[in-house]
Amino acid sequence: MPLSKTPQARRGPRRRAVLTGGLAVPLAALAGCSGNAHGAPADPAAELSARAARDSAALLARYDATATAHPALAGRLGPLRAQVALHIAAFTPASGSPSPAPSASGAPVPADQNAALAALADAELRTADARTAALSDAPPELARLLASVAAAGACHAALLRGGGAG
Repeated sequence: MPLSKTPQARRGPRRRAVLTGGLAVPLAALAGCSGNAHGAPADPAAELSARAARDSAALLARYDATATAHPALAGRLGPLRAQVALHIAAFTPASGSPSPAPSASGAPVPADQNAALAALADAELRTADARTAALSDAPPELARLLASVAAAGACHAALLRGGGAG
């Protein structure tokens, strides 16, 4: 039987309008429970990566502030600073842009060079400890990256304290 092309009188809403309208209400209600403003659920791994990138950016700013305050240390700090910059890139998704680098105004750089190196080593260890603490919440691939970067931070701290060739 061929379908008729003549419009039939309909009473009430069409089935498609009911179905799509019925779905819109629950989805809108769920959007208020999501982890971000776009209605998508929050991604814990993405949040951990973003936090790790911000922590590395803060550490990078600290390296810059120390090198500015003590130009004689710039050569010694350069290779460690370069690795911290690579850590930011490792934690930043290819599709995203890194968070803006924070200013180094958080803690002043000590006037004494040895104290400045010790303060930078302390910052490296605090960051490494935070990454180690985050391991239990991270999926396997991110956990490996966090552990590797935490180990690098601990090595940086040892080098900054004079535990290796400068």
